[in-house]
Amino acid sequence: MAGHREVAVPYAAPGEQARIRIVGVERGRVRGQLVALQVASPRVVRPLCPHFGRCGGCQWQHLEYPAQLEQKTALVRDALGRARIPSHLVAPAVGWEPPWEFRTHLEAVAGTREGRPVLGFFAWGDGRIVEVQQCPVQHPGNVAALTAVRAAWDTLQPVTAAVRGLLARVAAASGEVMLGLAVTRRLQADERHLVVRALIDRIPHLVGLMEVRAPRRSHLLAGRRAELLWGRPHVAEEVAGVRFHVPMLAEFPVNARGLPGLVEMILTALDPSSADTVVEPDAGIGGYSLHLALAAARVIAVTDASQLDAAWANARLNRITNCQFYARDPVRALEKARRRGPVHLAFLHPPGTGLAPGLPRALRQAGAVRVAYLGRALPALARDAAALAREGFRIRQVQPVDLSPQTSRVHALVTASVE
Repeated sequence: MAGHREVAVPYAAPGEQARIRIVGVERGRVRGQLVALQVASPRVVRPLCPHFGRCGGCQWQHLEYPAQLEQKTALVRDALGRARIPSHLVAPAVGWEPPWEFRTHLEAVAGTREGRPVLGFFAWGDGRIVEVQQCPVQHPGNVAALTAVRAAWDTLQPVTAAVRGLLARVAAASGEVMLGLAVTRRLQADERHLVVRALIDRIPHLVGLMEVRAPRRSHLLAGRRAELLWGRPHVAEEVAGVRFHVPMLAEFPVNARGLPGLVEMILTALDPSSADTVVEPDAGIGGYSLHLALAAARVIAVTDASQLDAAWANARLNRITNCQFYARDPVRALEKARRRGPVHLAFLHPPGTGLAPGLPRALRQAGAVRVAYLGRALPALARDAAALAREGFRIRQVQPVDLSPQTSRVHALVTASVE
């Protein structure tokens, strides 16, 4: 505490006593830096990753996993307390062990340092690149892809000036791997052949190589365009009996270990029957929609236009005919859906910015009586929970869910229903 204000201190642990230095204030939040540790916490463990403390990917590897879950529970309770949601409605956080090798999607950046190539992740708090040799939260298939690109770097020299990074996606069920090079310009035909020859035999279980167009600056995937260089443009995944063809740039859950359990939690929260219609905005390629369709009469899934073809393909792959995908504003989709009858159930999992304006009211007007909301950003979670409450949805339970072990990020599954 600084006076009566909380101070955020990276890498400090619950129960520790330390001297800190105030280094700034950002958005009303005081930030501090650890100067000297006076009393250590018994819950601190040795980080598994040698890059921890420099790499910006993980923040909590120095905490034993039960302590991480306790802290994530506290984060959700604190955020929802600001929306006047009682803390007793927030259950203890759940996660899936072991909390390692769970992440099926990789993004790594490329650069140079003192004239030599650097391939890895951004450092904590700035734009420096940390050279990464291993990553214990990534699926081994992704780590193998990263290692292969590093080993082939000299062979790739004619195109490396255009490479901003790489992307990899692995299917946990099949082990298939897909690799994409993020480049700032379109590769020429001979350059494409060079990339394929350099990488095709280096990566185990490789099924596809992609060229992903990226701007010279800004986010690695800002262009959102990918072209096939070799193989096929997806990996074959299976989750709780439902099959998926997952393209490189698809919106699809990346914690393979936790996904089956999360799907079961969502189905339990909504409890759909064979007479219910479910609406799902932000549906991606159907990662949740198709599971809902197996339990409900009809699912109306709203997705981005770039994801639409893959979503329909996944429905056909599973011979699911009661799930309709639309690329439109979710409020307009609800207005159209209610002409065919009430939409009693809704599954919401918005991006970090939260629900689209007007969506809670549109749900009530469409006849929704029960909502399951999977939030990924705490400020948006609090705002959206309050917005649902204003429209008559009473918060029944909040279940924090750890889909990002070793980090401070937490999801929360909110169950709400009309009185």
